[in-house]
Amino acid sequence: MKHATFFAVVATGAAAAGAAALALGTADPASGRDVSSRTEESSVTTNDNGVVSRAYTECSVTTNGNMVTERRRETRTNMDQDGNVLETSTSEFAQSYSVGDPGVVAFAATADGEKSGQEPRDSSSFLGLAFGEPYGTEETEFGSDPEEPALLRAAFVPKTPLEGFDRYFAYVTPKTHRVVKIRACAEHAVEPGPRWRRHYLIEALERRYGTWARPCSYRRPCFAFRIGQDRFATVCLADASPEFQTIVEAWDNAVAAEAVREAEELRAEARKNAAERRSRLVDAAAAAF
Repeated sequence: MKHATFFAVVATGAAAAGAAALALGTADPASGRDVSSRTEESSVTTNDNGVVSRAYTECSVTTNGNMVTERRRETRTNMDQDGNVLETSTSEFAQSYSVGDPGVVAFAATADGEKSGQEPRDSSSFLGLAFGEPYGTEETEFGSDPEEPALLRAAFVPKTPLEGFDRYFAYVTPKTHRVVKIRACAEHAVEPGPRWRRHYLIEALERRYGTWARPCSYRRPCFAFRIGQDRFATVCLADASPEFQTIVEAWDNAVAAEAVREAEELRAEARKNAAERRSRLVDAAAAAF
């Protein structure tokens, strides 16, 4: 799997993730103003060419009466092996809304990314499929996906399809066929819905899993969600892939690690079988000579 484990940052080569967080909160009872902020090193990745990329994220939520303002700022720095800075870029996101608006729930920044004051939500399934559970029958046609070489992929139809989405895929472990990732794809960009503030898919994921969205791309409208322990989701609203405009997906890192182990076991077994077959061919040829 190519997913990093906290901010859904895709890492290539050898990747190491680190986090150092600082949370601050202030309140002014007289004015009704409350500010909560957090700064963290969300990811550290090392590419194949030795370039180290470090990302720092600053999050703040300001409550003033019934108005809530969210701000998120991410700074990414790329350095070479000698520590020289090659590139620095910054991404910012801000939004304000009234707590009384339908569909909006006020929340504060927290260390684990979940909305404060809420019970943990059930993140054991996504689009009706349970993570870690066996999927498919003898008739299920599994294929491969170049993006996920350690997994098998099968098309499916959920019990409750998403409006505007055309195809759905379940990604499973190569031996035991346990569900690792679920993906929904739309050939055309899904419209944000009426009374546009944010895209309705973002609010739906936040409400379903009791978490909040984090921007995870500098070039595309893509957002990441921590939906549970070792479980994450992303939604890319436009230009998601050459084939699809909008993609929503969720995965389980623990089952993904198991898929990597299963894939290595299959490769080791294939190497062993190939060596034994070659040995038999050599013995047969030697006897013939």
